[in-house]
Amino acid sequence: MRYLYYCNSTYQLLNILNLHWHRKDAGFESIDDYKADLMIQNSFEGAPQIAEIIRSENTFESVLLANKVYNSGRFHKLETLSDLVFPLRYMKKKQNISKQEIYHRYDVLCVPKYTTLVDLIWRLNRNAKLHLYEDGIGSYHLNLLFGPRSKLYSKARTLLNYNSFEDYDYLYLVNKDMYMGKDPEKVVEFPKYDRGYLNRIREIFAPFCEKYEEKDIYWLSQFLNNEEFNRMLAQVLETLADYKEDVLFCQHPRTHMDNVHGFAETDGKQIWELQVLNMNNISKKLFISIHSTACFTAKMLYDEEPYIIMFYRMGDKKVTSVTDNFEESVRRFISSYRDPDKVMLPENLDEFKNCVEKYYSQTGKSKAD
Repeated sequence: MRYLYYCNSTYQLLNILNLHWHRKDAGFESIDDYKADLMIQNSFEGAPQIAEIIRSENTFESVLLANKVYNSGRFHKLETLSDLVFPLRYMKKKQNISKQEIYHRYDVLCVPKYTTLVDLIWRLNRNAKLHLYEDGIGSYHLNLLFGPRSKLYSKARTLLNYNSFEDYDYLYLVNKDMYMGKDPEKVVEFPKYDRGYLNRIREIFAPFCEKYEEKDIYWLSQFLNNEEFNRMLAQVLETLADYKEDVLFCQHPRTHMDNVHGFAETDGKQIWELQVLNMNNISKKLFISIHSTACFTAKMLYDEEPYIIMFYRMGDKKVTSVTDNFEESVRRFISSYRDPDKVMLPENLDEFKNCVEKYYSQTGKSKAD
């Protein structure tokens, strides 16, 4: 069985490596003649260097680095439709991937969700099975994109008889007890992050674990951009300016955000999951975001319980895309905490300020001057 694993974030990558290495080294699941390729899309900071590191480990048959492709300009729709009709041309011209590297090679595609690139790879491997895996908190209520948002593209896929992303065989999750979506019988839990795996990733990704001066509060930026989110962000960041010396502004690896208040900051090149793993006294840290998956990392991967403030309730639900299922997934996450009061969900700016004050009160910390 030949697998292709595809990822476009470090969170996805670490879960893939955990699954792959357990399959190879520990016999997790019985798969005849198991072989695997890895495709990393160059859509986050450090992707080319990370691909080269993994390639040097020789644990995959091959490691491919896919370009981040944007179809732009006034002929965007026509260009995308052309890509759908001529997938081999797309691979060669836009991805620099040859026919021999991708065509009729795979029995299983293991991917987080629909993307044009994955869609075309499946078109070139029509008999492959589809395995989905966790792409953050949205996966727990199956808030996954099963196809393009454009009705035109969807119709084109139907006419071309493309495979349906809803016809997946398995969904791999870190914690299947949090799952709120359909077809729960398809859910499989990832192997646990054991000590051997953690030591291994610490060693091979050491260049991406640059130590920043540890702070008490970690602002986690997100890949979001609309007026409602910008309004919320401006309010919250202005409040955090009062705690400026305690804040580390963690840049998102795909989208740089202006640091208008001059917080200490990262540059987005670090692997957040390893930063969390290497933190001292993490139970007294505070993570703040709208609803970033990064808030869940410490608990879900390492069973560590920092304080968390997610302020998605401060915005219009229609804009923030918060559903009842999402709220239930968050409720289940909170209930997994030994101390559920450490996870706070303010609904307005005054409540947000109270949450920050509560954090300082409970940890016995004093605001830096």
